[in-house]
Formats: sequence, C-alpha cells, structure tokens
Amino acid sequence: MEDSTPEILATLRNELSNKSSLFFAPVDIFVERLVYFYVYGVLKNNTDRNVVWLCLNSSRHKILGKFGDFGLDVSAFMDRMWFIDVEVPGKEPQENTLYCSSPADYTKMASHIANLFEKNPRSLLVIDNMNVLASDTMQVVENFMQFIEKKIREKEGGIVSILLKDILSTDTEMLVKSYFDVVLETTNIGEVHTRVGVKDLDFLYTVEEGSIKLEYSRKRIRHDKLKILIVDDEPDIPELLKLSLINEPYEFLVAYNGEQAIDITLKEKPDLILLDIMMPDMDGYEVVEQLKKSKTASDIPVIMISAKTAVEDKVKGMELGIDDYISKPFDKREVKARIRMVMRRLGWSEED
Repeated sequence: MEDSTPEILATLRNELSNKSSLFFAPVDIFVERLVYFYVYGVLKNNTDRNVVWLCLNSSRHKILGKFGDFGLDVSAFMDRMWFIDVEVPGKEPQENTLYCSSPADYTKMASHIANLFEKNPRSLLVIDNMNVLASDTMQVVENFMQFIEKKIREKEGGIVSILLKDILSTDTEMLVKSYFDVVLETTNIGEVHTRVGVKDLDFLYTVEEGSIKLEYSRKRIRHDKLKILIVDDEPDIPELLKLSLINEPYEFLVAYNGEQAIDITLKEKPDLILLDIMMPDMDGYEVVEQLKKSKTASDIPVIMISAKTAVEDKVKGMELGIDDYISKPFDKREVKARIRMVMRRLGWSEED
C-alpha cells in the first residue's frame, strides 16, 4: 500500500489546528512517538505557529532528547518552541523556558500559558501527560483546563495531550476525555480512530527503521445498525430489498442511478452497498471504479445484485474489488446470509 503518512499527518494538522485533542492510548503503545511526529509536522509545515510544551512528565532536556531519539531535528525551530518546566534548585535557567514550582503549581502554569499565547497566537499547547494532572483533585484540574482552554481559544490556538488507559478510574478517564473536543482512540495493535465534526478518520501506524508510518485503514463499524445503500434504477427493487430485510438491524439509503450512488456514498459513508450492474447512465462496474479512486470510500464493501449471471460478468466484478455477488431474482435468505458474511469479515455482528 502507498505510504499515506504525509497526507494523514497533514489531515491531523488541518483538522486539529484550533481544537483540544487527546490521544487516549494503552500504556504499552508508542503513541508518544506519534505525538512527537505531529508536533514536528506543525513546526515544519506551519511556520506561523509556535509550540508551548507543558513539561509534566518529562523535563525540557528529556523532551528535546526524545525528538532526537525519534530522528527529528528541531534545532532549526528552537526560536518557536517554549517550555514550561519544573524549576530545579541550582540549575541554570534555559532559553525559551518558564518555570513553576511543581506539576501542581496551577496558578503559575496557567499564567505562563496565558502570557505565551497572548504573545504568540495560534500556538499549539502540548500537555505531555494528562495522567499527571488527573492524579490531583479533579475540581482543581477541571478549573485549570477550563481556564487555559478559554485563553487558547481566544487566540485561535490548539491543545494536544495524551491520556494512558486503565491507570485512572473509569469515571476519571471519562471526565478527562470530556475536557477535549477530539479524542483519538488508540489500540495496542496500532489502530487510531477519531471523529472530527462529521468526519471519521481511521488509520494504522507502525514504526519502521525508527520512523513512523501511517496508512488508512478500513472504516470500523461502531454502531448497532448497519447503514446500507441500495442502488437500482428500478424503484421496486429497493423497496423489495427493504421489505426482505425489515427485521434486521439495518437502516437504508437509496440511489436510483450511478451518479446518485457516488454522491450519497461520499456524503453518507454507508457501511455496505448493494449495487445493481445494469443502469442507464453509469453501470455498476463504473460506479465501483469511481469509488475505488476515493480514499474515503474505497474500502466500503460492495455486493453486486444483477440478472447478469455469466461467469465473465462475475469475474469482472471480482477484478474490480467487489466483495460478493447475488443473482436476480434473489431469495431474501441468501441476501441476509451474504450481507452477514461480508460484514463479519469486517468484525461486525448483530450482537455488537
């Protein structure tokens, strides 16, 4: 598969630029590396943005060392990086660094953040570990988060942080997540899912030769009803299919030609498409060819439904990447079985 790393990182930078975003991740995962790559991308590609790093989990020295460990040279951006670190008695103050007495010195931290964003609007605040904050009294933490979020929004900035799963209580985790506009759910097998507005973004990440690699992944089924698009130029067919599946956990969209099918698919992102081959303006094969060109729709499974039963017709569909084939006239039991078979391959079942 083509390396999608630059495009995915650019999408994250664009979508999260003025939002508060939380990477919610298991302890045994290298999500920290992903955050460092994201921050490096902001510094490299958004020359009008600075980074303010709140050092709760690691000192300024260790943070800069990690950039180097990850193969990221930030030496050219040091004039655009500010740090809020814990003061160490007897240690010389560092350039572009403000200090507080401890990770619980909320008054000083909030003051530093407000002043830095006043002077450097549109900056990105990095809170390196929300678990450190969340170990304190939650009302105090909530007040702190509300204050800095208000100040940062006023200056059109953004926030990014990490919360490690299964360290805090479930209620505390939920409360911390509620502070953020966007939560990027990360699994221990390198999957990331997030929803920004009406957009779903799913991708996989791996570490290869010390660098990070991101690839789009198939859209995960996360709801108890499948959204199925039925495409057929004969109005009776969609109605017959809906009637046949009336007792199933499905909701339906309908398109009566190829152009409608593509428009609805790109807008609604159905979980499955039941697609007729023979249509006047654009046949089913052409519809599949167009959808396969779209990064957001190429992985949506397609079941062809057609009276064309010749082997070559089925083979043509398979070569285009369709997932299954149903012949007309169809039996409702076969339709149900084939839908279940295709969707189970994506990890969905009625029990979900």
